Amino acid sequence: MRKYFIESPLSLIEYCEAALGRRKPTLAIKNVNIVNVYTASIDEGSILIYKDRIIALTDKGSVVAEKIIDGEGKYAIPGLMDAHIHIESTMLLPTELSKILIPHGVTSIFADPHEIANVLGVKGVRLLLEIAKASLLRVFIEVPSRVPTAPKLEDAGASLGINETRELLALEEAVSLGELNYQNLLGENSSFYLEKVVISDSLGKIVNGHMASVPKELLNALSSLGLIDDHETLNYEEAIERLKRGIAIMVREGSTERNLEDIVKGIINLHDKRKILMCTDDKHPQDIVSEGHIDYNVKKAIELGLDPVEAIQMATVNIAQHFGLDTYIGVIAPLRKADIVIVNDIRKLNVIHVVFDGKLVFSREKFLVELAKPKMPKWVLETVKISSEIGANDLVLKAPIREGKAKVRVMGVVEGQIIVKELHCWLEIKNNVVLPDLENDVLYIAVIERHRGLKSIGKAFVKGFGLKKGALASTVAHDHHNVVVVGTNPEDMFAAVKFLEKYGGGFAVVNSKELKAIVELPFAGLLSLDPAEKVIKKLNKANEEAKKLGCKLKSPFMQLEFITLPTVPELGLTNRGLIDSRNYKLIEPIIELK
Repeated sequence: MRKYFIESPLSLIEYCEAALGRRKPTLAIKNVNIVNVYTASIDEGSILIYKDRIIALTDKGSVVAEKIIDGEGKYAIPGLMDAHIHIESTMLLPTELSKILIPHGVTSIFADPHEIANVLGVKGVRLLLEIAKASLLRVFIEVPSRVPTAPKLEDAGASLGINETRELLALEEAVSLGELNYQNLLGENSSFYLEKVVISDSLGKIVNGHMASVPKELLNALSSLGLIDDHETLNYEEAIERLKRGIAIMVREGSTERNLEDIVKGIINLHDKRKILMCTDDKHPQDIVSEGHIDYNVKKAIELGLDPVEAIQMATVNIAQHFGLDTYIGVIAPLRKADIVIVNDIRKLNVIHVVFDGKLVFSREKFLVELAKPKMPKWVLETVKISSEIGANDLVLKAPIREGKAKVRVMGVVEGQIIVKELHCWLEIKNNVVLPDLENDVLYIAVIERHRGLKSIGKAFVKGFGLKKGALASTVAHDHHNVVVVGTNPEDMFAAVKFLEKYGGGFAVVNSKELKAIVELPFAGLLSLDPAEKVIKKLNKANEEAKKLGCKLKSPFMQLEFITLPTVPELGLTNRGLIDSRNYKLIEPIIELK
């Protein structure tokens, strides 16, 4: 794996000559307090840049350069990084995503394009990377390892076999094999995934873990099988057990996965925090704009008592070192990419200027560059195909008796987490249909295959959405990304599904078969083509309309996205049916009849 990303010997000569004063720096940041993440010190001085690279750090004094930024005694930190993010959860193309991350000082992201891969495979991942090149973000990829995530338990739009995985791992932007879990490595098809681990290692790339609710006794085995980090750590107790075994912790704070406080409170007094990184995993754009991104993680950690420089290290050099890239990014030092953020205070991190790739791109709340809107091929916009044989009555659970009661498994939503509890309750049966219990918040939920137009539907019940009428639907449904719909009645549910087909994917809110709100996500049914502010406006409206239907969840669509996961305890739902994700098998929603 490349460590410097140097284009030619001539480039090195130019950098060296600039460092020796034989070439004029193209940019200088003077009169600034430089946060050195290697020494954990703060030094007054200037930063000299030639083209895209830092070429010198100097003491206080005058500087000469083609362009000079006066740091005014503020603080220079390396561009912040996200160690694990799914771009698709932001619903924005990389060009639009950079417009809301740069103001928060984020210049690099390590993205697992798992969602795009599950819908469109290799060509979808390559297209996403091509678009990213036109953004103000340095996008590295954690090559999806589980496409599909649960073979034989779901139908995804594509698959990544050994050859496809090798192709993606060989890309310059690839830094790791994406999140693997114990079901993959300890299951019946483990050799398939272990071969991917070996390929990743042969190319100098690491392997990311996914250890949600993994019992302590399995950590040794997973670490022995090559998993080197975990973004599913929920608290300090889990964190310390992983750290003892050499497993790095990605401290996650997303829209629904809020784990930072429970981890940071415990690690404050740890003497060595090199293996602790910051990530968001999944965060909706309105949450990024309103509260922040990785800067929010850093600030919150500081508020909880963490040393400011240590918190910044977790969002910069720790991540760069983890992926073997600290000779390229994550540090303010010679030869590193000139991705630098000037903040007024290292505790508050209010961004004043952002230098990306050696150019001042953001200053005092204004962008100084314009990004072109990428062109979209037709194939990426036509991915929602609903079988013409499906009707409203196909979305509800049928019983083998005409009248009576059924004891059913209910998917219990845990707000703020992606886990789903297994609950049991008795429901009425009428005309062979198991009825919901709106008074006790037990609703219909269904997943419909949408990649090939198959008549394949998984049906169950869910508790936690609080709907009193209508339906919510989404084409974002981890990890298979079929259509998931929750509702009080099959007519509204079916209408919501058909609206998503019409608009090419997204989120829909329906009541009395009328469309109350739509967030169009036509790029693979996952991403919008709109600017961030427009997406946020539409999402806010969708959330408001969901609230009018009785929904009490803060992020109903994010919760809806994750309830379909077949790999996170205790239950998941795919187009093939209800999944016992602890034992990785299909189970019947109906337990007992009377």
